[in-house]
Amino acid sequence: MTRRRLITIITLMCIAMFGLASLQYYWIKEAITERKGHFEQEIGETLTNVVKRLEQQEVLQVTKRFLDDISVTNSNVAVHYDSAKQQAYWTSKQNINISQTISSDKLAKQGIAYKVQEKAEIKKSGTATKTVLSDIEGSKYGINDSTNSGSTLVSNITNDSTARKRLDIAMDLIMKKTDLVNQVVSEMIMAENTMLQDRVNFEMLDSLLIQEMESKGIKTNYEFAVVQKEGDRETVIMSSNVEKNAEIIKSNYHITLFPKDLFDNSNTLYLQIPQENKFLISKMRFVLFSSLGFILLTLLTFIFAARTIIEQKRISEITNDFISNMTHELKTPISTVALATEALLDPDIQKMPSITGRYLGIIKDENQRLSRQVERVLQIARIERGDLKLRKSEVNMHKIMQNAFDNTLIKIEDRGGKLSFNWAAGDTIVKGDELHLSNIIFNLLDNANKYSPDTPKIDLSAVCKKDMLEIRIKDEGQGIPKEHISKIFDKFYRVPTGNVHNVKGFGLGLSYVKNIVEAHDGTIKCKSELEKGSEFIIQLPISQDGQN
Repeated sequence: MTRRRLITIITLMCIAMFGLASLQYYWIKEAITERKGHFEQEIGETLTNVVKRLEQQEVLQVTKRFLDDISVTNSNVAVHYDSAKQQAYWTSKQNINISQTISSDKLAKQGIAYKVQEKAEIKKSGTATKTVLSDIEGSKYGINDSTNSGSTLVSNITNDSTARKRLDIAMDLIMKKTDLVNQVVSEMIMAENTMLQDRVNFEMLDSLLIQEMESKGIKTNYEFAVVQKEGDRETVIMSSNVEKNAEIIKSNYHITLFPKDLFDNSNTLYLQIPQENKFLISKMRFVLFSSLGFILLTLLTFIFAARTIIEQKRISEITNDFISNMTHELKTPISTVALATEALLDPDIQKMPSITGRYLGIIKDENQRLSRQVERVLQIARIERGDLKLRKSEVNMHKIMQNAFDNTLIKIEDRGGKLSFNWAAGDTIVKGDELHLSNIIFNLLDNANKYSPDTPKIDLSAVCKKDMLEIRIKDEGQGIPKEHISKIFDKFYRVPTGNVHNVKGFGLGLSYVKNIVEAHDGTIKCKSELEKGSEFIIQLPISQDGQN
């Protein structure tokens, strides 16, 4: 994949991601706006219902004061309602006047007679049950429902004394109710001149707000204030939070109190929802979190896809470099063997045993070199597949490191370098595969030698730290840039050196070392500074036998 195509793909993915996120943002914003409009409508209905109930409460209170004093008198029966006891009582009075003449024979002889008048009053009382009179039925009271003349109606009522009495009772109640309504209306008009704080009770107003808001499903904190306006002057006469009056009266939620007053409707109830946005989001949290979740998932998928594409491109480049290096590494010994073989076929050279032996040695060395390169590739392949089988046994690490030191020392001294070995771990035993453990030491010493452009100076040391054997291989070579240190253990990775390719290799050595160390439950890390050298630190668990 070319760089241009990769940039095009990532650019198109970015545009698609941005468009999707923008569209999702638009829909979320629209949903919040719609929900906010619905919320404002609910708050408006809440305030309207509260004001209506306040007016109803005021009417009921005024009416109740008059009902407490209502008494109905009908003929000899009077009914009185006791509001304190919630009971109606009736009383009946009857006056009796008796006149008689008292006379006797003696008085008669004297021509005298006495006229005596006697007066008496009988009282009765009891409880009464309130009932509501139904419409007056013509058949019961002698009133004809048909369209008769007025004389017929009057005649029927006049002739029927019972109907006349009941009609009188009904007319009396109607007149009393009319008087009651007139009195209530008058009182309501007078109430408009009453102080607002006497008309509105704080606890009642708070209770009404709670009831109405909960009926709408609005369960959140709120603040309210009642403001009375006199001319250009506004006075807060009631508030749920005096310290926040300035904020409350700036709220968009307000309504006129007692809007049906004839002369004064300048009183206003303000309602503030301090956590309105939080409440709206809580009502929409499922939609919001779902949308945000899908946006995040899409973003992560995009990032993962982009990283995968970039990683695949990097692996493709590394693989190409590996194939190029491997072709070169394999071609060199093959060419050398081919030249040596061609020379050996020369009859003149065949007659010179010394030269023949030399060429045969070259063929042997190049064949071994070729075998090592192929074996290294196969080992990495087995490690990647998980097919690597370690033949673990009790391994004396001092012996392995001494052997690696002795074999590497000749190469370093040929370059005029110095290799030191400091063993401070006794006869430490590690349980592992002797061949692979030997390979990782050889590999790291070989790298230290190859990447020391001038005279090599390499230190090999080992020490025990608790239950771990720590091996250090330090050189004073060209070092590794910091940005590449984390990648040197990747398969096929080689630190870029521009157009200079003075060090041959496949980029498999350190990857192999790391895999083998980790297969032995150990760790490896690198410390390096450009132009100052590198240090590799390996830690391997010591066998249960410890130190011998």
